[in-house]
Amino acid sequence: MQNEIQTEVETQTKTTHCLNCGTEFEGNFCPECGQNADTGRFTMRFIFENLLAAFLSKDGGIWFTFRNLFTRPGAMVVEILKGKRRRYFSPFPMLFFTLTVYILLFSITGSRGDLKTMEKEYLETKETVDASLDEKTKEAISSVNELKRVLGVGMKMYNTHYTAVTMLTIPLFLFATRMCYGRANRKHYYRAEYLIAIAYSLVMVVLYRCLASLVFLFSDNAFDTMGDLIPLVIVAAFTACFRKILGFNTIKSVWRSFLAMALYYTILLIAILAICLIVIFIIYIPIIKQRNGG
Repeated sequence: MQNEIQTEVETQTKTTHCLNCGTEFEGNFCPECGQNADTGRFTMRFIFENLLAAFLSKDGGIWFTFRNLFTRPGAMVVEILKGKRRRYFSPFPMLFFTLTVYILLFSITGSRGDLKTMEKEYLETKETVDASLDEKTKEAISSVNELKRVLGVGMKMYNTHYTAVTMLTIPLFLFATRMCYGRANRKHYYRAEYLIAIAYSLVMVVLYRCLASLVFLFSDNAFDTMGDLIPLVIVAAFTACFRKILGFNTIKSVWRSFLAMALYYTILLIAILAICLIVIFIIYIPIIKQRNGG
C-alpha cells in the first residue's frame, strides 16, 4: 500500500526537462520560457492542427484578429498598446502574410496581366523624332521617350516587388502620421507604438487590394474603379486604427489622416521624380547625345 502511495506521489510530482531552455520544472508549461511540457517531434498532424488553430481559433490567431480588425479596429489597437496582446496575431507577421496572399491573388486572377500591358506600352515606347526638327527639339523628344521607359521600369519593379515596396515605405508612413496627428500625440506615444497601428492599417489596405483582384475576375471596370479608390481606402483604414488612440472625433481623425496621406504621397512622388530625373540626366541624356552625334 505504501509503495502504491509513493508511486502516485512520484507521478504527480514528475519533473520535466524543458527542450527549449533546459529548465527542470513541474506542470504543463515551463516557468522560464512558457514552452509546453509535452513538446515532441513534428508530425503532419501536429502541423495541420497548429495551422487550423492559427487561422480558425475564435479566441486568438489570424481569424480572430481579422474579425476584430474590421469590427473594432481602434479598440483592438488600444488593447494591444495597453498590453493585451496574447490573443492577437502580431502586426508585422500579419502584414507580411496578407501581402503574400495579395501577390498570389494578383498573379493567379490575371489582374497582373492588365498592369503588364501598361508596363509594356511604356517600355516599348518608340522614338518618333522628325528629322527636320532642330537638335534641341530632338533631344527633348528623346528625353520624354526615355522618361516613359524609366517610368515603365519603375512600374514593373513596383508591381513585381510590391511587398518590399510596402515594407520600405513604412518609415514614410511613420513620418507622415507623426507630423499630421499632432505634437501631443507624438509626445504621448512612442514611434514603435505608431508603427503597430500603421501595420494594422496597411493590413486592411492590402486586404482591400486582395478583394479588388478577385473582383477583376468578374469586371475589369470595377477593378479599375477599386484601384482609383485606394487612396480613400488608405485614409479610412488609418482613421479606423488611429482614432481611438489619438482621442479625436471622427471628422478630425479623417481630416488628419487625409493630411498624413497627402504628405506621404507628396514625398513619395517627389522621390520618384527625383530618381527618374537623376537616371535621365546621368545615364540617358549622354546616350542620346551620342546617338545624335552631339
